[in-house]
Amino acid sequence: MGILRYDRLIKESKEELEELLKKERDVRVYRRVKVIYLLKTIPKIQLKDVSEKLDINVQTVKKYWGLYKKGGIENLKLKYKGRIPRLNKEEFEKFKEKAKERFDSLKSMQEWIKEEFNKELSIKTISYWCKKLGIKKKG
Repeated sequence: MGILRYDRLIKESKEELEELLKKERDVRVYRRVKVIYLLKTIPKIQLKDVSEKLDINVQTVKKYWGLYKKGGIENLKLKYKGRIPRLNKEEFEKFKEKAKERFDSLKSMQEWIKEEFNKELSIKTISYWCKKLGIKKKG
């Protein structure tokens, strides 16, 4: 069994990878593409060698290679999903209606959310929502 030639498995050319590296602004994505670039441009290089050159864990290099194998360069880009909202849409609508008329403090809003939805939200989160909605309440 011979040495795995990663350079033969990478479909992008050296020039295409260099162009991607020049354009990439996210340092995490840059590092992922750099792994593929080294595998492409240095014949017979192995994952542990890439790990040493870039000073990153060999498991991380293996992960990046796996991502590339599954979906190419596009799969190396980060996919932000966003955070799951604390309240669902119906709960948030109900909160907006109540917040406009019923509460005299952020603390009372917090208590109402706990009772109504059985969810604990910080005063900071509630304050942020009130600001966004243009609702003025005291702490």
